[in-house]
Amino acid sequence: MTDNQNAASAFKAQQERNWHELSSGWDRWYELFERGADPVTRILLEGSHLRNAGSVLDIGSGTGQPALAAAARVPEGRVVGVDQAEGMLAVARRRAVEQELTNVRFLRQDAEELDLEEGEFDAVVSRWSLMFLPDADRVLHTAFRALRPGGTFTAAVWGTPPQVPMLSLAFGIAAARLGLPAPPPGAPGPFSMADAEALCERFTKAGFQDVDHQECRIVFTPRDVAEFVDFSWDLLPGWLRAKLAETFGDERDQRTVQAVATAARDFETDGGGLAVPCVAHCVRAVKPA
Repeated sequence: MTDNQNAASAFKAQQERNWHELSSGWDRWYELFERGADPVTRILLEGSHLRNAGSVLDIGSGTGQPALAAAARVPEGRVVGVDQAEGMLAVARRRAVEQELTNVRFLRQDAEELDLEEGEFDAVVSRWSLMFLPDADRVLHTAFRALRPGGTFTAAVWGTPPQVPMLSLAFGIAAARLGLPAPPPGAPGPFSMADAEALCERFTKAGFQDVDHQECRIVFTPRDVAEFVDFSWDLLPGWLRAKLAETFGDERDQRTVQAVATAARDFETDGGGLAVPCVAHCVRAVKPA
């Protein structure tokens, strides 16, 4: 292996551990997150023009979305969701059973190593997963091959950290308290594809046509500041919580918690709840017929 390949392999292994460890937190906050994320899910699926018997590949399914929503739209079709983190997939499989969806399968697979038949799917979807891939271009090429002519790839990525406070606020405050350096430019991460124009160019280079982008503004609604703080800590990476504990004696260091709570009050509504606005970029691309 080259140094770059070793680095990518180590990064993916760390990502797998992170997401596996966070699976219980994402399960706990599924309803809160999906309530806010629903407009993005609908944009992706409506852009896919799914047929009753269509076939859909969801790259980076996590705890199940948008694969579960896609399965409900193609009752006579099939949906395959892939993810590396077994803990997240276990949640997705349980939710499929709870929703009595028998036409969806969740498989533990590396998105960069997918072995798919040419023209196997009518649609590929990816919601907030492309940003974490060391070789996203490889995945775009694989998806292009796996689509039938005229098939669609719809994807969502996050905007910049200030545009996504639901996920960035607590991490940014904790990182600043710990004096952590900013990630290197170009490194995979939740906000690494915030340049929508550059992302569209990657789809075009992969062979897609009619590449279209729209900015989607969504709002997450924790019931109060305390719930925002609990959400934030449940979804902080384990390594960051461990560093807080090591540095300050408690992973919920009170000065850090108080700083997050103070910042979160900027999103309080007159009714006492929170309305946390976030920006996603949604891309739709078509394989030439």
